[in-house]
Amino acid sequence: MLENYDTYWMYYNRLRDYALSMFKWNGLPDSVNERFLNVKMYEEGKILFFEDKNLGYLTLPFTYGQLNVYGEPQFFQAVSFNYSKAMTEKDCVPIWNNFARQPLHPIIDEYAKRLYHAERTSDVNIHAQKTPILILADESQRLTMINAYEQYEGNKPFIFGNKNGFDPNSISAIETTAPFVADKLQDYKRDIWNEAMNFLGIGNARQDKKERMITDEVKANDEQIEMSRNFMLQARQLACEQINDKFGLNISVEFNIPKAETENEDEEVIDDE
Repeated sequence: MLENYDTYWMYYNRLRDYALSMFKWNGLPDSVNERFLNVKMYEEGKILFFEDKNLGYLTLPFTYGQLNVYGEPQFFQAVSFNYSKAMTEKDCVPIWNNFARQPLHPIIDEYAKRLYHAERTSDVNIHAQKTPILILADESQRLTMINAYEQYEGNKPFIFGNKNGFDPNSISAIETTAPFVADKLQDYKRDIWNEAMNFLGIGNARQDKKERMITDEVKANDEQIEMSRNFMLQARQLACEQINDKFGLNISVEFNIPKAETENEDEEVIDDE
């Protein structure tokens, strides 16, 4: 169903955009495409930094082989559009998404699926409040009832028929009495969204709270967000150190904290006494 497809991709694209904007790189050579770097890190969880004598410094997807005793690759094959180059660990530095060396795409896909299911289930429940009935009619009146129901679906206040084609005595209805749970589903969806934001290291706890958080809650939430940032940031920072040592550059990376978040750091909270 097209609506299901559209709802899933709406959430997936929103979460992916957050993921692609998480890190800010400083000091990258002009020949390095930062957008391509972030996209491949998101999709594949890794990218290779090296120098090409004709194209300059590059960051491209790669495969690897022959691991040392610590599981570190010794040989690399950079592969991209109309490009392939083999090299050893002396010629390049791999940049990993995290120390587990896993991409973000499958995780974002899972969160998008949960958000999609919650949203579409909520839509079905809301729809059931408008039409909480099953209509029983004679088979000979099938087309007549379909047309009548379409008027009901279209929010028309009256359904018009004629005495020859619309026999009310041959029609009965069964109430489905669907309970209204859309509000709970929206809370559930909000919890999933906040969990996804926490995973990405994006502050969100104060957005939907009906009551202000106590100090210990804020501290615990902030610690989780900081850990989420660090498990991806530290892998990138380690790569920056290795790149700078190997190639004599001055590249750095930081978490791209929104201005609004830094302005709200001093927001008042209730002290837990």
